[in-house]
Amino acid sequence: MVLESLLSAESAQRNPWAITILAFVFVSLGILATTVLNLEKADFILVLFVALPSIPFLLRLFNFEEEEAEHKRVLGSRTLARYFPSILVMMFYFLGLIIGFTFWYAILPQNVTSQLFSLQEKELQSIQASFQGYATKLFEEGSTVFETIFLHNLEVLVLILVFSILYGAGAVFILAWNASVISVFLVNFARFFVLHENTASFATGLGFGLLGILPHGIFELLSYTTGALAGGILSSAIIRGCYNRPEFAQIIYDTAKLIGWAIIFLAIGAFIEGGF
Repeated sequence: MVLESLLSAESAQRNPWAITILAFVFVSLGILATTVLNLEKADFILVLFVALPSIPFLLRLFNFEEEEAEHKRVLGSRTLARYFPSILVMMFYFLGLIIGFTFWYAILPQNVTSQLFSLQEKELQSIQASFQGYATKLFEEGSTVFETIFLHNLEVLVLILVFSILYGAGAVFILAWNASVISVFLVNFARFFVLHENTASFATGLGFGLLGILPHGIFELLSYTTGALAGGILSSAIIRGCYNRPEFAQIIYDTAKLIGWAIIFLAIGAFIEGGF
């Protein structure tokens, strides 16, 4: 694709905001294509159209890091430091998705958003029902809030790892889906906030909604993007036949360290979300 070829992995690391703009363009084109084609299951097709053009770029990002890993022998926390530029790129990509989905969900007519975002709206209702069920479960079984949130988010992390390892950049579908759900939540929260606070603006409502999820959300995002990068690097190494080379042990080591960091980030996020 022409758009994703404009930005290399190396240039994205030097200017991560560029991937935010590119992600916004992907969302906008996905919205346009889905609306014009007027297909059934538009809510699912939209996420598909947004994720697909991102795959070539993310695969180059994984290849770039994997090649760097083959020539470095750095142990300890420096593994995370070496890969953090790519994690940051993926976080800015996720931010661009949220901005894009939020913008279009906020300005499009309701009859259009009800078709494009119906799955996301149902998912939010399901999440609310699930957490009500969690409250009952916690009371009956004596489980901690941290444990419940952590195990739930760990399932998402495992799914991201599996998709990344099996499909390379396959985790982008889960990232795009989560970004769309977050965007629907933010817009609905802002509208609810304006409705009950006559003096409040829509932007203020968005700000309060963002502040509500940011403290724990930043660590969850770090976890998911780190996990996606770890699985993508391993998948890239296997596809390129690196398992026949001595340096594959270093790649396995780096992947394991990244997964370990992803779990740590997830635990911190669950600790914050659980109210300490």
